[in-house]
Amino acid sequence: MDIGLFGGSFNPPHVAHLVVAEVARDQFGLDEVWWIPNATPPHKSQDELASVDHRVEMTRRAVADNPAFRLCNIEVERAGTSYTIETVRALQDKHPDTDFGLLIGSDSLDHFGEWHRPEEIAERIPLVVYKRPGVIEVVPEPRFANHVRFVAAPVMEVSGTEIRSRRRAGRSIRYLVPEVVRTYIDKRGLYC
Repeated sequence: MDIGLFGGSFNPPHVAHLVVAEVARDQFGLDEVWWIPNATPPHKSQDELASVDHRVEMTRRAVADNPAFRLCNIEVERAGTSYTIETVRALQDKHPDTDFGLLIGSDSLDHFGEWHRPEEIAERIPLVVYKRPGVIEVVPEPRFANHVRFVAAPVMEVSGTEIRSRRRAGRSIRYLVPEVVRTYIDKRGLYC
């Protein structure tokens, strides 16, 4: 693998995202991790979703100080719902000599069989899975077992849901998100 593809709503990007991406990069010898904010995630409610422009800018700021991290706007530039298989196909067509891996959480692996064209995704690129709190390190569907590689990242109980909840309650999010992201959220009054 040369490049790890790390997609998500990044609503907002937080320290656990950064830790997981760096540990995966190091463990699997990835040249880079491409952070891919979803424009319209298929499995997320739009109710608490900050605008795509805000999420892209927060992600840009979060990854700016790591030369191995890169913001990739492929899903933002493509209209409609963000389906992983379309992203994988497009990137493989554009970069035929690059080996990609897909970084996902174990909570996503639990529902991977429900994704759009999961078999094709798994056949095209390995699934690089990090443990999420409360989720067991088991591949729930045997058909994907040979396509999964687990990341030995620390389990961190930080989530976008928690961060948004803390903001609504007027509580601190310091150290849960990078300082540049916290400043951006504060200045724009996001998640209040």
